[in-house]
Amino acid sequence: MRVNGRPILLLLPPSPTNSPPPPNRIEAISPHLSRRAADLAMASPSPDLPDEVLEEIFIRIGDAADLARASAACASFRRVVSGRRFLRRVRSHHAPPVLGFLFGSTSPGFLPAAPPRGAAPAGRALARAADFAFSFLPGNRRWRVRDARDGRVLLSQWSAVFPDLVVADPLHRRYIQIPRIPHELVASLADFYVHTFEPFLDPASDKEKEEEEILPFRVICNVLSETKVATFVLSSATGEWRGVVTSFSFRSYGGIRHPGPGSLVRHYARRRFYWTHDSWNYLLVLDTGEMKFSIAGLPPNSHGRRRVIFHAGDDMLGLLTLAKQSLEFHWKTLGGSGFGVEEWQHEKTVPLPDCYRYTILDAAEGHLLLRAAPRFLSWYVNSSQQVPESQYFTLELKTMLAERLCSSNQTVCHAGAHLYASFPPSLSLPSI
Repeated sequence: MRVNGRPILLLLPPSPTNSPPPPNRIEAISPHLSRRAADLAMASPSPDLPDEVLEEIFIRIGDAADLARASAACASFRRVVSGRRFLRRVRSHHAPPVLGFLFGSTSPGFLPAAPPRGAAPAGRALARAADFAFSFLPGNRRWRVRDARDGRVLLSQWSAVFPDLVVADPLHRRYIQIPRIPHELVASLADFYVHTFEPFLDPASDKEKEEEEILPFRVICNVLSETKVATFVLSSATGEWRGVVTSFSFRSYGGIRHPGPGSLVRHYARRRFYWTHDSWNYLLVLDTGEMKFSIAGLPPNSHGRRRVIFHAGDDMLGLLTLAKQSLEFHWKTLGGSGFGVEEWQHEKTVPLPDCYRYTILDAAEGHLLLRAAPRFLSWYVNSSQQVPESQYFTLELKTMLAERLCSSNQTVCHAGAHLYASFPPSLSLPSI
């Protein structure tokens, strides 16, 4: 929406139950089949059409919920849609919808998408079918969620500097125990005073999503000290850790006093990871193709704010910084080997309604997770009044359109929130 030529971000409360449903995304913006077309397909199934033709029709249904509805029309539709080859095509052609987010560092849980969001039925189905308490993991241990990508969740054991790791599929209740980093590799950090161990998942590439039935994955672990960072990598193809793939000293750029969990905030865009720190006005960059670190600058006066780095389309890197009641959007070109020579450009200011206090919790799967808490929350906490629920929104980073995800009284901190994007359970292949 534009007012006086300026883009306005509208964060609206949930619609009343007696209001008409919002327009379907396909009918509004997609050139693919609309929900009406899916309804017609359900009403008039044509078993005479070859499976290859049906695949070409169904692949053009851009909404995963509509695809699931169409697959329920008849046995032949179901056979095509549930086929592994077709599901691989869906995975490579369409981004999975955000179905909710994981929360809680010490006791994991899941908040599913709620009406009127289109993904709400799939979110509820996922919450019922999956085990987000991870009770299927081995032993009687406390597990901490560290990352979530491609339907997988990376968890670590508490209490150890180099903790045990598992990669889990909560929907199909499967897991892979990640071997510990061998002692001889850890010994290579003899002059490295370890403060923080940061494991995370490297997202699958578009080619892997199209060609692989079960997506391979890589676990990357950063070991952080006050002035240096070193990286280990494990591939699911080999099941073995590679040594210190790369190390980097940022002493000349300013160190980190008392680094700990959450000291550096990780971002991902176009096969590169980026880290920001409240006191830094630069980015620490890891190119996953070459496995090399580098440093890149940020716009002046952007430090001290919560920031998000994301792929803004084509060869553009985007930066969102959260001010009190607005989001500042900057962009910069990317070259084939990294940053272009141009400076950051300020694109626009996206105002936020002043009835909330905002916190950026996570950014993944092309979306930003934003918590909108009541502005005078401390007053409710110190009084006998019931504390209002916080609203959770996602901001689609390519379009800057916000949509309500859910609401909850659950306390969620930014270090413990992880967006979970997946197809409905009926269309999800095992990820492990």
